[in-house]
Amino acid sequence: MTRWHLAVVGPCVLLTASAVGAAEAKYVKLVHVDTGKVLALDNDSEEAEARAVLAKDEAGEARQWKLEKDGDHYKVVNRKSGKVLDVFEESTDEGTPIIIWDDKAEGNDNQRWSWEGEGQTRRLKSKSSGLVLDVDGEGKVVQRKADDRAKGQLWRVTEVRE
Repeated sequence: MTRWHLAVVGPCVLLTASAVGAAEAKYVKLVHVDTGKVLALDNDSEEAEARAVLAKDEAGEARQWKLEKDGDHYKVVNRKSGKVLDVFEESTDEGTPIIIWDDKAEGNDNQRWSWEGEGQTRRLKSKSSGLVLDVDGEGKVVQRKADDRAKGQLWRVTEVRE
């Protein structure tokens, strides 16, 4: 490979590797593309049923998540509480709050998520409802029908540097 090829191809390989690495990192932040805020828990709570909200990107384990592969989906585990991102009461309705709850061994489709889209910014889609994470007017995280024009549904994964 010539030096010119290394100069052009090398950075592309590194960019791709870093994107994959962030998704597989020990802990990540889920950054809301439209606001630059991160997925967090109301009052940084670790209690079951705490609401998922947007918050400033500050230090704190309540704003950090681990993406654990479960078949074709992920469970999104909060670092502070060890609880998982959950669609409240297993609802399939738009506007339903997103909370944290203890990981269930069975009947956990409302706690499993997949990435929809390509590139650095994607939508996080519920296995049970087929709806995606969105944010209401108060900064609380809810589920809604996917909309390709809605920037409020786009998230970026960034690695937490310890």
